[in-house]
Amino acid sequence: MSELQDANSDKFQALRLQRFYLAQINYLITYVVIGVAWAAGQYDASAWMATTHVLLGILTQGVFLLLFKSGMNLRFREPSLTNPQIVVAILLTTYLLAFAGSLRGSLVMVYANILVFGIFQLSRRDLLLQAGLALACFGGLIALETNRTGSAHSLTLSLVQWFILACFLGCLTFTGSYIRELRERLQQRHSTLQAHQETLRGMMGQLQNLATTDGLTGLANRRYFIDETRRRMTLMRPSQQLGVALIDLDHFKRINDLYGHSAGDEVLQGFATLARDSLRDGDLVARFGGEEFVILLSNTDLGALHQCLERIRDNFAKVQFACLPEGVHCTLSAGLSLIRQEDDLEVCLNDADQALYLAKHSGRNRCEHHVPKQNHTDPA
Repeated sequence: MSELQDANSDKFQALRLQRFYLAQINYLITYVVIGVAWAAGQYDASAWMATTHVLLGILTQGVFLLLFKSGMNLRFREPSLTNPQIVVAILLTTYLLAFAGSLRGSLVMVYANILVFGIFQLSRRDLLLQAGLALACFGGLIALETNRTGSAHSLTLSLVQWFILACFLGCLTFTGSYIRELRERLQQRHSTLQAHQETLRGMMGQLQNLATTDGLTGLANRRYFIDETRRRMTLMRPSQQLGVALIDLDHFKRINDLYGHSAGDEVLQGFATLARDSLRDGDLVARFGGEEFVILLSNTDLGALHQCLERIRDNFAKVQFACLPEGVHCTLSAGLSLIRQEDDLEVCLNDADQALYLAKHSGRNRCEHHVPKQNHTDPA
């Protein structure tokens, strides 16, 4: 979880740096404008003042770059530092306009360009405050110039420029906030859709689990066992064989009749746990129905299969269930058979069932294996 959070933090930090570098293009254009205007004699500041403007821009942007590179920006409530960057840009633009002379009317819309960078990061309130700051700075500049020159014509033109700027900034603020709201709605819908997809995947997983798992014992059910065995048969090499054992708990109906169905359920669950713990990771045990179970051993022979089932049978006969009286134990009978790649699964299961039938009629609590007919000797 921590690694995921770190990865997300690095991703967002990279995006913040990208936006910062994009903003530097705006500063570069500003420096070019200052240079061209000063060379054309349209920039009223001296070379020292123009140089000071450029140095202030480089210094402030260097500070922001240091904050991003060091990660110190993450300590702020707003890690993107959008508000401080816009404030600095507005102040530097005001400095530019103070000496722009006749070019001021053309450059005043730089304020609007600055606010564009805050559309996806700032709230409507923040955008209004930044627009208000730009209008206040430009208004203050007009007041200082009017107080210095006292020109009524110049004041009228400047007020018209201020009004036009106010209209554009107002429109930009409300359009930008509307775009942000749409973006937030899309993000919310995307998050909701992802949550619904996760829920749907979880439900599908639960349905798949219900379709392939026995609810009482937690073992695989008959359907899953058949499908999985057929899948393994297709993956077998000709020299390999699978071992299958059909298991029936002896006199299980008597347990239900004498001690109740809850006792019967406990016995079924107890056998499921014992069988599962007795098998290898690649083996499979499933509930075939009622008190009948089936075990599948991978890459085995009849001797190993018989040994495994004898161990399970012996251990099960020793279990003392809490639901049963002291000294009352349960036993099982098992029929064993082998499966080869070319065999028919239904035939193999029928062979195991015939062996189970033999175990039942030979006194129960025993394991019998299927003997192919061709191996039978003629009694005569």
